[in-house]
Parts: sequence; C-alpha cells; structure tokens
Amino acid sequence: MYIESLSIATLEQAIHLREEVFPGVSNSSDSPSLAASLYRDKYAQWFSDSGITQLNYWVAIDEKSFQVIGLTGLYCKSEDEQEADWLGWFCVASQFRGKGIGKELLDFTIDLAQAKAKRYLRLYTWEHPSSDVARMLYLKRGFYQIGESPNKSGFKTIYLELQLDSIIHSG
Repeated sequence: MYIESLSIATLEQAIHLREEVFPGVSNSSDSPSLAASLYRDKYAQWFSDSGITQLNYWVAIDEKSFQVIGLTGLYCKSEDEQEADWLGWFCVASQFRGKGIGKELLDFTIDLAQAKAKRYLRLYTWEHPSSDVARMLYLKRGFYQIGESPNKSGFKTIYLELQLDSIIHSG
C-alpha cells in the first residue's frame, strides 16, 4: 500500500469508497468535499457556506490492483483554523480492514497536521456499531472525547480531539 494525494484519476474510486463506508452520504451537505478539494474555484460557494478554509485528501492505493483502498483528509474550519485541523472522511475498504492500513493512514494524517504546527487534530464520529472500530483506533492513538450531541439518526455525534504536541508514535 502507498499513500498519494487525491487526484482527478482517483476521485471516482474515492467517492465510491466513501459511499460504501458511509451509506447515504450523497445526500449530505458535505458530499461535494472530495471534488471541492480538487476544484476549489468551482466550489467557492460551498467553501463559503461550510466555513471550510482549507481542504485536502489522500488515498491509500493497493500496490497489486492499484485500486483506492483507503481515504483520509484534513480540513480547517474558519472558527478554529489557527489551532486545529479536522480529520475528514477517514475510512478503509471493508475487505482491507484488520491489516494495519487504518493505523498507517491515521498516523500519516497526524504527521501532516503536526507539520502544519496545529495544536489539535479534531474529528467527529457517531455512537453507532459501524463506527466502533474506528472510534477504538482513535482512542488508542490518544484522541479523547471533547463533546457530544444528538443527531437526526438518533445516534450521538461524538467529538474527539488529539493534542498534537504530545504525540509519541507507537510504531
């Protein structure tokens, strides 16, 4: 597996992976984010409406099939852009889970946020069985809960944060 920046060539596969892992996302207000990261001018209004000031994605590619098998992103929100990056659309294809790809992608993303001299890496996830493994990975890497709120699905949205200046990679 190797990691590269999302590109026009990998966009469609990345969208399919996101929709596989997060069913129903095409109806979400955040659904154009992958394309928006590549076509900022075309999505200028979406950036303005969402309060997102920076947005980048990376894909994990299987070395044998050259298929997208993982996705990760970083974005900044206008309200906390000086101190934090946010993890966006972090996922691994179901048939590739349990092989350390998620950990490698998460560590890659943490390193990127640290290199930007951000104090925190934040994310939100759901209190739902489909999110349990990812949430356990976040907690194992040092994220801690900073809040929660109810959402439309009846499950809680859980907000997590990692203090980037206290990171020690476990290898």
